[in-house]
Amino acid sequence: MGKIIGITGGVGCGKSTVVKLLQKHYHCLTILTDEVARKQMLLGGTTYSRVVKEFGEDILLEDRSIDRGKLAGIVFADPDALLRLNALTHPAVTEYVLAQVEEERKENRYELLVIESALLIEGGYETFCDQVWYIYATEKERKERLKRDRGYTDKKIDDLMARQHREEDFFSVASYVIRNNDGRDEEALLADIKKILA
Repeated sequence: MGKIIGITGGVGCGKSTVVKLLQKHYHCLTILTDEVARKQMLLGGTTYSRVVKEFGEDILLEDRSIDRGKLAGIVFADPDALLRLNALTHPAVTEYVLAQVEEERKENRYELLVIESALLIEGGYETFCDQVWYIYATEKERKERLKRDRGYTDKKIDDLMARQHREEDFFSVASYVIRNNDGRDEEALLADIKKILA
């Protein structure tokens, strides 16, 4: 099968930009773990009933779907609640990722299998990825992007960043570091990608 690439980095670093470039220029299967976790919490999904049981029916909307805004408010206000949510959702996401890796090993359909995850370290994905790419941007740049592109407040950004790994943790597992500093355009990022995959 093709290479398994794990892509990680802090919030606002530009992981999705790198993923889009890979999708555009390479034949790849892409797994976005945030998206997997979101789908698994939909009504009837793998983790739906466990999350509702843990956090109560107050987190449900009228149609019985989980109110993600309400759930986010609970876990961001309480570090213990976030740990409980992660304990319910991370194993199911990892199980899904491993099943996709196993299927691709059998089918061998793609040039690359790309796994994008801010929680790559927690999931232990580096153990089965051929390469781990850390997408790096300075904290100042990341904060500016989150304010500009997502409309986040300073408090929300600080809360998000406080819950993420330190740069040293990302550097320790990275096979390659792609610097996505402001001023570097997609052409420069693509040149880095091509060099790594050559």
